[in-house]
Amino acid sequence: MTTRPPRALARTVLTGVLTGGLALLTAGTAQAHSLTSSTLAVRVGEEQVGTTVSVATDTLDAVLGGAATDAAVTSYLAEHLTVTGTDGSTWTETWSPVVRETVEGIDSYRVDVVLDPGGTDPSAFTLAYDGVLEADASHEAVVVLTDAAGDVSTAGVLTATDDTLTIGDTATGTLGTGLTDMVGYGLHHVLEGADHLLFLLTLLLVAPVVAVAGRWRRGDGVRPTLRSVLAVVTAFTVGHSLTLLASALGWVTAPSAPVEVLIAVSVGVAAVHALRPLARRGEVLVAGGFGLVHGLAFAGILTDLGLGGATSVPALLAFNVGVELAQLLTVALVFPSLYLLSRTRWYPAVRTTGALVALMAATTWALDRLGRLADPLAGVEEALVAHPWWVVAGLAALAAVARVSEPAVHADDAVRAVDRPAPVRVP
Repeated sequence: MTTRPPRALARTVLTGVLTGGLALLTAGTAQAHSLTSSTLAVRVGEEQVGTTVSVATDTLDAVLGGAATDAAVTSYLAEHLTVTGTDGSTWTETWSPVVRETVEGIDSYRVDVVLDPGGTDPSAFTLAYDGVLEADASHEAVVVLTDAAGDVSTAGVLTATDDTLTIGDTATGTLGTGLTDMVGYGLHHVLEGADHLLFLLTLLLVAPVVAVAGRWRRGDGVRPTLRSVLAVVTAFTVGHSLTLLASALGWVTAPSAPVEVLIAVSVGVAAVHALRPLARRGEVLVAGGFGLVHGLAFAGILTDLGLGGATSVPALLAFNVGVELAQLLTVALVFPSLYLLSRTRWYPAVRTTGALVALMAATTWALDRLGRLADPLAGVEEALVAHPWWVVAGLAALAAVARVSEPAVHADDAVRAVDRPAPVRVP
């Protein structure tokens, strides 16, 4: 039995802590919308206004003092939502039954309400909403507006100190403003999310290496590695873009629960591939195939905002642009450190530890979404989520320490298998 040298042991412990923190951070951010925010999707019609209120189940249950009944949810939201017309009259509200749904691992209440202006202009009104805001000063309610022409914009964000919003001809914005808002929404959805990020990061673990004879070996240099990164990001983009648009146009429909489980499975498959290659260039196949599934989840988010049909295609495309910008930003922040690490003998430990933690996160997600096990890492994940730059900086520091502590791998060493044990010398 061999004893690991102290230096190697310290290296393994350090890489485990930092890469584990990275994976746990992304696991903890797997949210369709944050528990600290609600969404009001307002749709202005020719004669009336429809609104969908979405609130995380845990958030509203905490305000109501326990697991809420559908009647209690409707009564509370109705009490805290008021819409008045330009003539000062209060609009009549007709509430639909409560829908309990799970989107990207977050259980939510979703309730539709039809607002009748009583013959007044439905395009100009004042919306007042302080649901949860009156009990939690840190909570926010994002108002997404779709006007009668189908143009989408983020009308505003309601807070505990400013819980009213006036919507009218000057507030609906132009098409350009709406598209800009949707780009920002897509960007923040991923960066403040998401299991999509963990999926992408797990695939990036193998970008600096190549599969040879069922093992991971060091890549040949910067250019082949960048081509590998580009192939992964492109495959994922094509996959989720196809299903996002197909779902928006009504060509494809899928219940949210199986989609959420499949997203957890996609992270698990990516983690297994990072441990041992499933196929040569397998990460591209995994990214493209499961990108289709992730696109259905993105579509579920936008459906909650009232986006669907051909009139919403520009907004959907803008949202997709935001998602791609988030992916590129993630690559720019994380990949340089991964590449530098891959040129040292530290990288097998980094890759293996990251893959194992991602596999653990995927397993707990799947069990949680199947209703078998509450996520045991939730508390740690929520703590890490508040400080994402710590993780990015930690990975960069790990790369710097690795490069300083040992010589970088030269070009003539690039073909050496990093997972292969050292040869045994026979006297």
